[in-house]
Amino acid sequence: MGGSKGSLIKKLRNTFVIFIVSGFWHGANWTFIVWGFLNALYIVPSIIFNTNRNNIHIVAKGKIFPTFKEFFDICVTFSLTTFAWIFFRSTDIPNALTFISRMFSRKIFLLPNLHVFIDCPLNPLITIIFILILIVVEWIGREHGYALAHLDKRCNRYLRWFFYFTISLSIFLLAHKSNEFIYFQF
Repeated sequence: MGGSKGSLIKKLRNTFVIFIVSGFWHGANWTFIVWGFLNALYIVPSIIFNTNRNNIHIVAKGKIFPTFKEFFDICVTFSLTTFAWIFFRSTDIPNALTFISRMFSRKIFLLPNLHVFIDCPLNPLITIIFILILIVVEWIGREHGYALAHLDKRCNRYLRWFFYFTISLSIFLLAHKSNEFIYFQF
């Protein structure tokens, strides 16, 4: 039992070292270290319960919709990953904490003030529609190496070209900012 416990501690230690070093590799800022630490923390339960290789299957393989449990797992994974990315993209820790505190303030229960988006070049509703279409494309192609790999086999020609057009238009409309790709900043 002692050897097993020692092995588990080494696995956990190594996981944290790898993820924190990965965070440091992305930049010399505490935000990247926190990002790496959070990702390591997310993996801890699967290491402790030795289930880290049990979740490599394709979700809802051969089915149109996931089960409630699969859908819940998708939402949890997405939420945790997105939460960690707050630190990755923040300029510093106080900025990230301010963002998080505003995210979970009482304003979350208020209806958004959409009239401020009238002059916006891309209406939020259009953005949501594009995101939903892209999620559908990704879901349809989830059983393949990349989402569009076998789109021609599962969709008729018009629907396939609609997806291609939507993806191209999304790139064109959403790439209007002059933000440089993050890895070009090193």
